[in-house]
Amino acid sequence: MNAAEKNGRWAIVWLIALLLFAGLACAQAGEVLTPAEATERGQSPVVGGAGNPDDIEGTFAVGDTATLTGISFLVNLLDAPGGRIIAGQQRGAQVTVQGLAEHEGEIWYQIDAATGSGWVGADNLEPAEGDADGEETATDEEDTPGGEESGEAEGSAIQTGETVYLTGVGFLVNMHDQPGGRVIATQERGAQVTILAAADNNGTVWYQIDAPTGEGWVPEENITTEAP
Repeated sequence: MNAAEKNGRWAIVWLIALLLFAGLACAQAGEVLTPAEATERGQSPVVGGAGNPDDIEGTFAVGDTATLTGISFLVNLLDAPGGRIIAGQQRGAQVTVQGLAEHEGEIWYQIDAATGSGWVGADNLEPAEGDADGEETATDEEDTPGGEESGEAEGSAIQTGETVYLTGVGFLVNMHDQPGGRVIATQERGAQVTILAAADNNGTVWYQIDAPTGEGWVPEENITTEAP
């Protein structure tokens, strides 16, 4: 064996030794995660430091009922603390706290709202007032404008259970608590929804829809049978 071959073999031996040493060091340093596990863990917010919500000194605890508050009429619900907007919920709505986390020095709460589950900052929640004072709700018969709800309104060409799509001028379409009522949520234009009911309100047909952000009413001008 010449010197070149001997040097080549020693180089291979040293390379294998270095790789084994590096693997041992990584194993001793801690847990080894697969790429999928690392991605999932990075996207999932840590609740309460070591997984215990009691480690965070927040105003609300898991299971508490709170009221949404804010400057705008709709409060944004995010997919994670400091994340992207996935829904909107009307200011003043009562929600249930499902979890809490600390993100960049701020406390965030995961809530269960009418439009779904999402995260809001601590400044968007305040203690809920009880309904012992006999507050009226949107289900009161005297608050419902227009005619009675039905599976089909006069002049309606769309049937209950039919799948349709949202349309409109803006990117988000407003969903109301009743025909001609207040806005309770928004849904992006082009979303696929299901017709639950129809009603006539002052000559305009309104449809109750089941959308990804929840249930609500939209006028017929926001409904189309053509897919985007």
